[in-house]
Order: sequence, then structure tokens, then C-alpha cells
Amino acid sequence: MRIVIYILITFSICCCSVYKKDSKSFNPNEIEVNNMGNISLLNRIRTHPGVYVEGTEENARVYTRGVNSINNQKEFLFVLNGVKVGNYSQISKILSPSDIKNITILKNASDIASYGFNGSGGVILIKTH
Repeated sequence: MRIVIYILITFSICCCSVYKKDSKSFNPNEIEVNNMGNISLLNRIRTHPGVYVEGTEENARVYTRGVNSINNQKEFLFVLNGVKVGNYSQISKILSPSDIKNITILKNASDIASYGFNGSGGVILIKTH
């Protein structure tokens, strides 16, 4: 029993030290955009494990993956540089993939509370150059 506990403690210490290498904190909801070229916004969002994409290109719909989205699917709200834009079909018309600097996906209730009912399906924050 003591050996198993020692192994678990050692493993957790090793794993935590891997993520604390940099002075930056690790954020699993942030998609790094460095040198992605002209990869579309939809394909960048699709790489996140908590996101479900239905459709293609301008007709695509972006939902939260999970139990809450089975009965009541509500699309993500897209926010571009602090301005609420709407759903994916609206932002795809005004945003060039090469202008994207950072993408952050918010799904926690405490994070999306300030966006009201429009953001109740989740919020995707996009920062441009």
C-alpha cells in the first residue's frame, strides 16, 4: 500500500513540474496560433476536444460537446477583439484566417456569465493582430 501511494505522489510531482517550466501558466482552452498560415478558423476550432462542429465552411455550426448539448444545442458566441459578433456564419464573413493572433474557448459557467444568454452555449474569444 505504501509503495502505490509513493508512486502516485512521485508521478503527480513529475507531471506538475512539466507544466511549470515556463513562467506562463498552461491554459488548455487556449489555441496557439503561431505560424498556422491560412488554416481556416473552423479547422483551428475543430482541433479543440470540447467543440463539436456540424457542417462545412459558411454553413457550419459550432457547439459545445458534452451532456448539456444533447438535448439543447446552443451555438458558441464569437467575440472578436471584445465585440460580440454572433455565431460562426457571421464571423466567417468578416475575419481573415491570417489575421488571427489568439483563440480562447470559454465553457465554464463562471467564465461565460458576463456574456448573458447569448453566451450560454459557450464563448470563443478571438484576438487579431
